[in-house]
Amino acid sequence: MDYPIRRSLAAWSRVASGTALPSLACAGLAGFVLGFLFGLRDWFRAWPSLSALEALRAGALGWLVGIGACLVVGLMRSRHHTHTDVPLPRKRRRLPVAALALLGLAPVSLWLFGAAPRGALHRSSALGRRPGDGRPNLILITIDALRPDRLGAYGNPRGLTPNLDAFATEATRYQAAYAPSSWTLASLSALFTGLPPSSSGLMGLSSSYPRRSPYYGRLPENRVLLSERLQRAGYATAADVTNVFLESNLGWRRGFDDFRNEGGVDGDLAVFAHAQTLTEHSSHWLRLNWHQPFFLWIHYLDPHCPYDSPDTPKALRARYPAGWVGRRDYWNSRMAHAPADTRALYQQFCREMYDQEVRYVDHWVGRLLAELKAAGLYEHSLIVITADHGEELFDHGGIDHGHSMHEEVLRVPLLVKWPAGVAADARVTQVVASADVGGTLLEMAQAPGLNGREAALPRREGASRSSVYSEGVLYGPEQTVLTTDTYRVIYHPYGRPTEARFEVYDRQNDPREHHNLAGTGAASDLRYRLKRLTEVADAEAEATGGGSPGYRPSKDEEHRLRSLGYLGK
Repeated sequence: MDYPIRRSLAAWSRVASGTALPSLACAGLAGFVLGFLFGLRDWFRAWPSLSALEALRAGALGWLVGIGACLVVGLMRSRHHTHTDVPLPRKRRRLPVAALALLGLAPVSLWLFGAAPRGALHRSSALGRRPGDGRPNLILITIDALRPDRLGAYGNPRGLTPNLDAFATEATRYQAAYAPSSWTLASLSALFTGLPPSSSGLMGLSSSYPRRSPYYGRLPENRVLLSERLQRAGYATAADVTNVFLESNLGWRRGFDDFRNEGGVDGDLAVFAHAQTLTEHSSHWLRLNWHQPFFLWIHYLDPHCPYDSPDTPKALRARYPAGWVGRRDYWNSRMAHAPADTRALYQQFCREMYDQEVRYVDHWVGRLLAELKAAGLYEHSLIVITADHGEELFDHGGIDHGHSMHEEVLRVPLLVKWPAGVAADARVTQVVASADVGGTLLEMAQAPGLNGREAALPRREGASRSSVYSEGVLYGPEQTVLTTDTYRVIYHPYGRPTEARFEVYDRQNDPREHHNLAGTGAASDLRYRLKRLTEVADAEAEATGGGSPGYRPSKDEEHRLRSLGYLGK
């Protein structure tokens, strides 16, 4: 070792036996406190465990900086001290060296094993995680009850969705994506299990008419969820959602490192949270958990009824009576016997207020996408934006969803921005199933499929399945559907106690589905296929017995369901 360096170290060792050791300890403690306080600047009540970890990480860094600064100052000062060349006794020399080593290694150990982004105690060290993992981040954005015909990317000229339209220019736009069901729980359970509602354990079969009915219950334990599969594959997983059907006590927390239902048992809102809250909380999760790869699911409830956007222009709202509420039960109870002109005005009111909800959620989705770009996460991420189902706005005489299986309720927007380096067409026009989003996420994560299914979305025009099967209404007798590029066939197996019936629509020539061709013999082969699929679904529903037979919502859950129009007053 060079003589000046050896002399400096020897001098430092002598100083350490005096005042340097307390100085070192004080510097380390001061650095930790300052770092910890600095880390608290991003404290967020939505993610307390992550916020605490960030503060601890900053404190560990501050500790290292404090000790390092003290060592540098000590070495500089030691050069100006004069000492005899008589070395310290061996015992006195070991003590400061051991103390210095202990103080120096303690924060390093804390950093490596507790606070580092990939530390041994951090959740991101899950099974399957590899240093330098190059798999893409996965971001799933589901927007409740969003109709594709409100987006400029799907032909709407009103400019309601500038952010989603801009995103669509960088994504694959699926023109004919169809949901597995017409209401949230059944539809998202299919996406997260890869199975139709009857096979995912959420449909029951009774001996009484109308026989098949949905359960408001928990996801069955014997079905592997998308989140669980990704967690096992080494992804850090998080969900920020708002919907009474997606509460953690119903099984939706499974597979998520961090889960929050805004307005459910995990939030402190009575009914639901608006898009602003979800975007702010999700953005903060990204800032606290930026490491790769991660899976983040955000479920916005806007534009679900009641249609009441927080930034609806007051002048627009003032055009309509103050007491009006855009909700199914209000329409059925208050407007059933109203004059025709009042009913027409109410329908216009619902459409206007719905559009304001769409405009509002577009703004906050745009803010989230901007956060991803600012954080440098956008390019390397697979980002999917879709809906759990559509919404009827009096297209067939009704409002809301869950009661019918027509185009306006089953068709959903589906935009997929692929990670850099993945080739895909800008537009896919053939019929696809939105439930295949789960398989696509697993494909990008290099993980096995869900519950025996490996289906994924096509990336090229012309490569698709021939049909999409949908089932599971929330209100009234069951309806099942088969959608192809040419026809939609709706089957009412229990529509009447003694007679089943079909509806058949030509999707090319009658996209609004106003002319039933069932009496013409059209699509006879599809009717036969749908009947057989329904029989299989009945058998599955009977075998699984429903996710939670006999389960009933609590009074608080009933309040939230009623506020969202699911229960009549």
